[in-house]
Amino acid sequence: MLQLCEPAVQARRLSAEEFCLLARREASGFYRPRSEVLRMLAAGQAAGVCGARGEPLAAVIELPLYANVEAAGALRRFLGRQGLGRGVLLGPPVGDRDLLPALLGAVLTPAARHAGAGPLWAALEATPEAEEMLPVYLEAGLALRAVRPLSGLAPCWLFARAPRAGRADPVWVSLADRPRLAALLGRGWAAVASETTAGGTALGLCPA
Repeated sequence: MLQLCEPAVQARRLSAEEFCLLARREASGFYRPRSEVLRMLAAGQAAGVCGARGEPLAAVIELPLYANVEAAGALRRFLGRQGLGRGVLLGPPVGDRDLLPALLGAVLTPAARHAGAGPLWAALEATPEAEEMLPVYLEAGLALRAVRPLSGLAPCWLFARAPRAGRADPVWVSLADRPRLAALLGRGWAAVASETTAGGTALGLCPA
């Protein structure tokens, strides 16, 4: 008999309570204090992936760029005139990190639609524990554009949508070489690829 299997994960919008339960288990400074998280959820929405029984497994907050919250305001100041008007900021992921590829696959297309002609940005706290997630963002079609604080705490890796056509051969820089990486990002370059070797992770950067 033919049996239909339920998908391993299902994408849906999460309630504020569901997101806060996932975020409470994280050490993330981005989602502190709880009052700021509730302001983010009131201005935007939580998008996540759930198990077969509908239980939330991983999620991000999607914020409109004009939201009156600290993270969106910090990004607008960084972008200057480009931060005016429509756009979307995806906060760092919470929950099961192994589901990050599925989570990004579920949230990026709707977020791009909500951003319209405006920019789509994604933030990932620049902690040693989060470095292994950085290549997943690049593989999802985002480019690393900057490293700077968004919430007054730890700096964040900031990713933006990037066209794949017409890229020059990348310059490879070790992720551990933060001064050179910061210098190239500060000159408007973007990291568009990564590779992992015995010596660690390296990023491939091109002029944006």
